[in-house]
Amino acid sequence: MEGYKPMSNVFEIVKFLRRKNKLKREIQDNDRKIRDNQKRVTLLENLLDYIQPEMSRGDIVEIVKNMKVDYEDRIDDHIIKGAEISKERGETTRQIKELMRLEREVNKTMS
Repeated sequence: MEGYKPMSNVFEIVKFLRRKNKLKREIQDNDRKIRDNQKRVTLLENLLDYIQPEMSRGDIVEIVKNMKVDYEDRIDDHIIKGAEISKERGETTRQIKELMRLEREVNKTMS
């Protein structure tokens, strides 16, 4: 095959795969920003529903404090979940490495 450059094709494939992965991360980041802002809008709408004209400043402050505590609890829950996922990911990585090591040993003895 004239003009065929296998290494050049490999580099192009790698380049396109890296670009594809970068675009995927950008899409996920943008989706996360949209979702976060939608949540903020919902939060403000909910706050407006709670606030009544006859409420005092103290009543409004109390509502905001309660909402803050609720969100802090949610953050703590997400931190714990993130740690659990990270631990499972590490265990999975160790299992993969062990399986790959065993596979190499089997291949060496068969050679």
